[in-house]
Amino acid sequence: MSRLNLTNLETVCCIARMGTFSAAAERLNASQPTVTGRVRELEQSLGIQFFRRRGRNMELTEEGRQFIERVEPLVQQLEEAVSTHAETASARGTLRLGIGIVTMTWFGDVLAALREDMPQVQYEIDTDLSMNMLHKLESGKLDLAVVAGRVEHPLFSAVPLAPAALQWLMAASVETQTEGRRKSVAELLAGAPLWFVSRPSEFFPRSLETLKQHGATLDNVNTCSNMAGMLQMIEATGGIGLVATALAQGSLDAGKVVPVSPELPSERYDLTLVYRTDERQSIIRHAVERIIDYDRRVRGTSVD
Repeated sequence: MSRLNLTNLETVCCIARMGTFSAAAERLNASQPTVTGRVRELEQSLGIQFFRRRGRNMELTEEGRQFIERVEPLVQQLEEAVSTHAETASARGTLRLGIGIVTMTWFGDVLAALREDMPQVQYEIDTDLSMNMLHKLESGKLDLAVVAGRVEHPLFSAVPLAPAALQWLMAASVETQTEGRRKSVAELLAGAPLWFVSRPSEFFPRSLETLKQHGATLDNVNTCSNMAGMLQMIEATGGIGLVATALAQGSLDAGKVVPVSPELPSERYDLTLVYRTDERQSIIRHAVERIIDYDRRVRGTSVD
């Protein structure tokens, strides 16, 4: 038997976790032919077959499963021992981050710290709906994500972050007076386009219910998948919507939008840092630590 290659062992363990060669290739920052070659080399060294195809996924053979059950803990221990002593300044690779629009209002400070810690690491930021980011994280297309809401999933580790504030805002152009008196909330809602984050979002049903309780007829409902874009639509169309305070602060300061009414209370939404439970890459673990440290040290536990 030829000498075993640690990279090849890491590769077969990664394929076993991810389910496909392509997902493992993305996670390992390698091409799919390279991953396939590593598996073949290890199979030739050991004289066993690790995988057989079942549909789109690669299923472990019985002898492959038994081998990985014995070897994976050892590979993990060795990787942890090496990464413990590795200097973050020499870290290389690409970190793929799923970051929501509201989180982007403060994530630049975190990224600046990460760049200082790991100057040779490249960063790919994907901005999407939370449900889409979780799908990408599960399939290996993202390394970690900050999503709206609470997350419970057997594949993920989830760390609650400080929540963010939302408030009901309307364009400054909305007419607030009628017949010498201020319009009621129901009248304001009836006379302006209502803007909501897209229907798959947890905020959509919540927002509808709040406005129903304040007399809205909901016959002029509009949606936008991007909250920053939704804010622009509120300003441009003389609309009303529920917007994150941090995202809207510039428009509030410029007088482009104003609070609708004290009768429509501010709300909040939870933020969660999510990454795969089996994650062992040192650059990802360091990014997780940086985000948690910033959240607790700067953002604290209060609503933004």
